[in-house]
Amino acid sequence: MKKYLGIAFVLGALLAALPSCSTDVDLLADGADVPIVYSLLDLDADTNYVKITHTMNANGTAINANNPDLANYPGKLDVRMTEFCNGDSIRQFIFDTITIHNKEGGLFYSPAQKLYYTTEHLSKNTPGKNYSYRLYVVLPDRVVTADALAVGSEDFRIQTTVADFSGGYHFLDETKATHEIWFLAALNGGLYDVYMSFTYYERRDWTSDTIPRTFTWHMGTFYQFFLPQYLHGDAFVIRYYPYDLYKHLYEFIGDDTLVPGLRRYLDDYPIQVTVTAGDRNIEEYVYYHNMNPHNTTGENYQTNVKGGYGVVSTTKTIVGEMRLGGTTVPELVEETKYGFKYVGGHLGE
Repeated sequence: MKKYLGIAFVLGALLAALPSCSTDVDLLADGADVPIVYSLLDLDADTNYVKITHTMNANGTAINANNPDLANYPGKLDVRMTEFCNGDSIRQFIFDTITIHNKEGGLFYSPAQKLYYTTEHLSKNTPGKNYSYRLYVVLPDRVVTADALAVGSEDFRIQTTVADFSGGYHFLDETKATHEIWFLAALNGGLYDVYMSFTYYERRDWTSDTIPRTFTWHMGTFYQFFLPQYLHGDAFVIRYYPYDLYKHLYEFIGDDTLVPGLRRYLDDYPIQVTVTAGDRNIEEYVYYHNMNPHNTTGENYQTNVKGGYGVVSTTKTIVGEMRLGGTTVPELVEETKYGFKYVGGHLGE
């Protein structure tokens, strides 16, 4: 679950930026039918999806995106994607259709949603082999295409192994010195979404199972062209405050929720940092629409979709597991109202 948190953020930014396709949009003033295509191709996923809609029906009326009968193209489109290695075509994927039934309400109709998908695993960059993708959507009057470079390689990794929240409980403000997370940039990376998670274990009584409990907070979203200000040597440095852990712990379990029989345990690596990298396509798309949130005319519309609007991008997620550094562990245990016990590698004994 943790690896998709970053992807969910990028999707949210993407969906917020897409044209609304309602009747007050000037984008369609010329009466043309405009395909809208978006996809975040996750290089680690078992299944990848493409969303395809359009903006105008046969009588020239702008389409409300919340009406699936109008927003979707009728029938099944020919949607395929070619994979390239070092510029040479090596294989092609054919996308099938699927309807999901758990989409939250928002820009597009819900809870059902028509998508195109493939279960082919995408290739990851390795030394001497760089991959890219070209998506094709065949429509009656045109072929819509979009190109994306595979993001990330073996060099994309988190270097930090310890997270230090020493003194954080007693300094719940930003006057306490910050600590740092270091990671190396992703090949073709453009947008980085960073989350931190804390996992502990609970047992309600001696007869029950020990269950993991996890809470997660967003450390920030960073554009590649702004990251040099965070650069230290070859690594990018993201800072956090010692009080962050306690602030989110309080939000998660309250000030004093320890009840008779409840025990909480800390293992060796309770901290996970997740970094999701999106390619330059999604960086430029999200940045442009954040800077121009009210643009609905289509002028200078940022898109890598040729013959339509939207964005096709690649993403890759890395996770770093970390120990608690400094005096964080004894300070957590000392706060007896939370009932933490450090068991290290002896969890469950």
